[in-house]
Amino acid sequence: MVEPLPPYPPHHDAWRYPPPPVSRHWLWVAIGGGVVALVAIIAFFTSLVVTSASDLPASVDDPEILDAIDSGCSTLDQVRTIDVDSLDIDRVARIEAQTTIVRDVLAGWLELDADLRASDEPFDDWLDDWQRIVDARDAYVVDLQGNPDATFDEPEVDGEPIVDRMDAVMTGCSVPITLLSPDAGIAART
Repeated sequence: MVEPLPPYPPHHDAWRYPPPPVSRHWLWVAIGGGVVALVAIIAFFTSLVVTSASDLPASVDDPEILDAIDSGCSTLDQVRTIDVDSLDIDRVARIEAQTTIVRDVLAGWLELDADLRASDEPFDDWLDDWQRIVDARDAYVVDLQGNPDATFDEPEVDGEPIVDRMDAVMTGCSVPITLLSPDAGIAART
């Protein structure tokens, strides 16, 4: 026969006995855990403040530089107005006119203070990429003068098209397609 369970709650006070002894080592573990958590919280907020105050290496983010870029990019829109299909402009003259606009905008960006440019890490690389486009277009004009069937090769950096790298750094100022495809539309016209 099974013995019945004792009545619940028990007839006597279960709390009248003192709690079991606790080792003092647990106190040190609790204090150590609290100190580690406090240090982790301080480190997190310190890194957050330092990161927010520093330059992001993957994009241009200085307000003064962004203002200069916006101004230059609106000027670059003129490149699109020198139309590929305009028959009154010689092919070489059209490419040179577009390149002159880019060269002028690039010169304006290079007039920014060198320390300011250096403070926003990818900006100088982005400017170098614009210079690569200008140099490639200048070389293309020279090739065209000797060979009317010459083709334009879009510059690359580390095996990637230059425009991909430029757009990753500065999304608000894309390279006009007419700079990378100076003969787009010529094949359709002929």
